[in-house]
Amino acid sequence: MELYNRLIENPLFFKWIYHPTIEIESYWRQYLESNPEEANLILEFKSRFQKQLSYKNESLSEYEKRQLARRIISQLGSVDLHRKKVLFVRSIMRYAAVAIISLMLGGSLVYLYLPKDEVAFPIESLSLSQNISEPILILGNSREIRLKKDESELEYSANGAIRIDKEQVVRESAKSNSPSMNTLIIPYGSRSTITLADGTKVWLNAGSRLVYPSRFTDKTREVFLVGEALFDVGHDKDHPFIVKTKDLSVKVLGTKFNVTAYPEDQSIQTVLAHGSVELIKSKAGLFDRPVLLEPGQMGFWSKENNETIVSQVDVSSYTLWAEGLFSFADADLSRVVKKLERFYNIQFKYENPMDGTMIISGKLDVSKDQREVFEYLEKLTRLKFEKINAWTYVIK
Repeated sequence: MELYNRLIENPLFFKWIYHPTIEIESYWRQYLESNPEEANLILEFKSRFQKQLSYKNESLSEYEKRQLARRIISQLGSVDLHRKKVLFVRSIMRYAAVAIISLMLGGSLVYLYLPKDEVAFPIESLSLSQNISEPILILGNSREIRLKKDESELEYSANGAIRIDKEQVVRESAKSNSPSMNTLIIPYGSRSTITLADGTKVWLNAGSRLVYPSRFTDKTREVFLVGEALFDVGHDKDHPFIVKTKDLSVKVLGTKFNVTAYPEDQSIQTVLAHGSVELIKSKAGLFDRPVLLEPGQMGFWSKENNETIVSQVDVSSYTLWAEGLFSFADADLSRVVKKLERFYNIQFKYENPMDGTMIISGKLDVSKDQREVFEYLEKLTRLKFEKINAWTYVIK
């Protein structure tokens, strides 16, 4: 039961059933060929779905899709689940990419929740494990390419070739003309810039990952995000660009915007620099409507009450991180500290927890030496940032 639940939490599985594309079909074909021992399990599950859909309206919400899936799971309850569990987990450990990367890194695809101090990979948590210490690019054929520790740069060409840090060139497999799904994993302490095949530029912040096709061939240009990224989208009115997170999708034609969707946070923030975007809830009900943003606005979606609040903000406070600057105005110290934890891959503890509520304003140039950054904060807050070990600091 648990293993089937993990599979249905994978958005690529539902996309394969409801809205298959060349990229999705290519991925699952490659996956089934590489995992013949799992092929019958996955195809049977898919077949049951399609039979059920012949009696139902296909315009189902994400919640209704999962409810239908759980009814199908109950029909499969007599199957030897223990045998399937062993095969499923074994496959996950070998193919921690794209749709199944979700399970290895904590959940389904972009539903990657995992507290930093945990080693297991439960579905319902989403931050990076400390075991993941180096940036990794995982190609559709499961090939892993290690990237530079601090900052890396990737650039895709229209024919699928990838230039890494302006030097190394990696080419897509010649065995298939179909684009593949790639996964870029950026752990805490690192950052990356990627130019997608359509010219869209993405700055990926620490503790984030992006799942995307090597080339866009569908009617929409879809990517999946966990963490934080700044997007500068190439305009194409006939092919909307969609950033999907666990709870929210951001749909655009061509614009620049920042999305913050860390799993441990209780909100998803979308800040629009220019252009226009609409925010669409993943579990939108019949009467839910997209929320439209104008330049200079932030859409703040709360996980607790499932509502989006729109407000005017200083856009630079949410986008300057891509230039190595942390800008904050009337922000809790705890919020600033959380950014530093992700940026440096360290942990802060408070001698007095109330210090985290201190309101501060300013800019941090994190391109400077780490000690200089902390000294500036000490002057600003009149607190001490004392080093305990390589990973831990105490604020007192």
